[in-house]
Amino acid sequence: MSPMSDQIQAGKNLENYVIEHLPLARAAGISVDEYSGDTLVVSAPLDKNINDKGTAFGGSLYNLCVITAWGMTDLKAKELGLEGDIVVAKGEIDYLRPLRGRLIAKVIAPSDADLVHIKKSYESRGKAIFLLEVTVLDENQNACVKFNGKYAVLS
Repeated sequence: MSPMSDQIQAGKNLENYVIEHLPLARAAGISVDEYSGDTLVVSAPLDKNINDKGTAFGGSLYNLCVITAWGMTDLKAKELGLEGDIVVAKGEIDYLRPLRGRLIAKVIAPSDADLVHIKKSYESRGKAIFLLEVTVLDENQNACVKFNGKYAVLS
């Protein structure tokens, strides 16, 4: 398999896992749109995540961001050969503007240097820490949400 098809398969596997094991993700209609190795894009339809004002519900946006960052942690942990439980240690969100369309969250992978440090930490302490920022943009590419998450992989 080529690296591209491996990444496509990894994205599909992540989506299947999330839908099977997280009822809230299933109810929100979450799907993995893209995994390139460096970027993960996860989305959900507005109609399943709408509030009384006709915009994306804040709780749904938070849920999507938590799942997106967790997904990147899971994908990178597998690529690094790290086995263990992934837990959310911290999550902070800033709601910047209302979102009136599809909820689309994007996260960039840690740098290669950060991944080396993460793996060394796991090997020496049995714990790896991933610090990730998720952004949700509207149809005009304006940031609606910024989420910063801290995730731990525990052996």
